[in-house]
Amino acid sequence: MNTLPKQIVENFIPYDPNNSEAFFYRFTNLKNSKKYLGIHKGKPYDGYMFSSSNEEFHKDFLEPDAQFKYEILQYGTYEYLQAVEYNHLTSVNAKDNPEYYNKSNGIKSEISIPRVGLIEHIVNEIQETKAYEGVQTMFKLVKDLPQHRLQIREFTLDKDHVIRLRDIINHKSNLEHLLIVILKNRLYRGVLGDLVTDGNHSIEAAETSKYGASGSIPVLEIPEHIHKDWTDDEVDLLALMSNPREENPRLQSSYEDIARQICKLRISGLDSNSKEISDLKDYFKLTTKEKSKVSKLANEMFKEIVPEETTWINYGTGSEGRKMDKIIRDESVVNGCETGIFSKCYSTAIYNAWADLHDMMIHNKNHPDNPVKEYKVYFYHKNEEMKKKWLKKWKSNNDYAIDELLKPHGIKRNWIYLKETRSKISLKGGE
Repeated sequence: MNTLPKQIVENFIPYDPNNSEAFFYRFTNLKNSKKYLGIHKGKPYDGYMFSSSNEEFHKDFLEPDAQFKYEILQYGTYEYLQAVEYNHLTSVNAKDNPEYYNKSNGIKSEISIPRVGLIEHIVNEIQETKAYEGVQTMFKLVKDLPQHRLQIREFTLDKDHVIRLRDIINHKSNLEHLLIVILKNRLYRGVLGDLVTDGNHSIEAAETSKYGASGSIPVLEIPEHIHKDWTDDEVDLLALMSNPREENPRLQSSYEDIARQICKLRISGLDSNSKEISDLKDYFKLTTKEKSKVSKLANEMFKEIVPEETTWINYGTGSEGRKMDKIIRDESVVNGCETGIFSKCYSTAIYNAWADLHDMMIHNKNHPDNPVKEYKVYFYHKNEEMKKKWLKKWKSNNDYAIDELLKPHGIKRNWIYLKETRSKISLKGGE
């Protein structure tokens, strides 16, 4: 029955269309505005109220004339909401904040949630004032600009866009209408350098214009002490959400750009219906139809590929897949090779040994002159999450079970873990 205690005189419990496993909630004492935040693995109206051990909260809640407001702020997976709760509580230091009943700031999660609102604020301030946090724009020689350049879009420079920008530069006979944003001394994805987060096309246009050799261009250099607490994902968002000034031709972020960023956020642990992903779609003013299209693209990317920034190698497709197919053809007994090896290549996300066990037993029954003596599996992880799950939940049990099943048949197990990642970062002009 959908009932709440009588001291809850106001409530907001939105419908959850995704039937999520958990929710993030807030109690507000309407008499003193003091709050309590928490998460629960379950459903609204399942009998759970809160898990607080704060005696003051208990006392206030049980007062005969108590008046509280109860709100469900977000739905999602329990792991994701742990990160949401931690971010909220630490942002206000709730455990030491007299406006909160919480006695702790929650549990730090492995999921890093990008602060979309903060990045939007940074982008707006830079665009509106050509400054940030007191740092002012200065003019810098084009030839002195850094060579390490972050280009968030997954393609090389757009030739037509560069030509349009260069034509404007040559027509105006100056570079004052441009703006380059640089993060000084930024360690990004393991590479240290001065990273250009906005203006790669402008740089290319300036360098190839009549003024490339001697011209100066407006540059906003954000020092390390300001950006050091921004995560790499937030730097990616800064690059994606930044746009040239209005008087310049505008190369808009494509559906694929936005979908790729959403895919990457999902791989890092965010729900597809998380507030951060929803905010990102809203920022780009997508219509309902466009949001559906972007979500579909992101889902396809999530299922089939890993964004290039994470660089996890997929041996189930492409050139790596073809190489693995050849290795297996050249060594497996099922292909007529007299090696005694039965070999396969699997992602740890989908490995299931039972078909292989069946096939090995049938092969040995039908080919006693060329039996399987070694069960060789080449494993690869699709991403860090799958690797952790394999090592934590599945590997040891699979090791034991397969060994026990193969031992009576004189077959040894040989599991090989393939190279996981390849490094890739754009160093000049997005190339």
